[in-house]
Amino acid sequence: MKYIPLFLVPAAFLSACAPGREATRDSPSSPAQDAMGRYEADFRPSDHDTLPTSPSQTGTPLLRQLDNPGNAATPEGEAELVQGFRVQIYSTTDIDAAKAKKLEAESFFPSEWFYLQYDPPTYKIRGGNFLQRYEAERFVKLAVERGFGDSWAVPEKVFKQAPPPAH
Repeated sequence: MKYIPLFLVPAAFLSACAPGREATRDSPSSPAQDAMGRYEADFRPSDHDTLPTSPSQTGTPLLRQLDNPGNAATPEGEAELVQGFRVQIYSTTDIDAAKAKKLEAESFFPSEWFYLQYDPPTYKIRGGNFLQRYEAERFVKLAVERGFGDSWAVPEKVFKQAPPPAH
């Protein structure tokens, strides 16, 4: 049986716990690395949020912007958002299917607003700007009669006085 001298045990232990070469920075850093380090230390993502806080800033509802960036057929003027209801008629992970279903809904209900909303990983088609739940439930019944069987009322911020859409 071999014996290890006891004076070597603490030395081996301490050398295993010492910081490696990657952990220590003995070499001077470049100006680019210094600038990047300062940028990363001061970076706050919330300073770079540029989405409008209300639709009245751009004259276009945010959901409509995401769906049709160049579309001028949106509520104009001071669009006031209030708590109300929309009717979700379709949900999918395929954007092409969602767009097709939105066009189908707009053809069945030309006087209603429809919004394509992305909530990862699904695309949702929601319609209407209903201030009262019973209005939304009436629209649910109409949507089910027209073939949108999975329709249901969803509490959401809606436009108080949205003009009829120009599809």
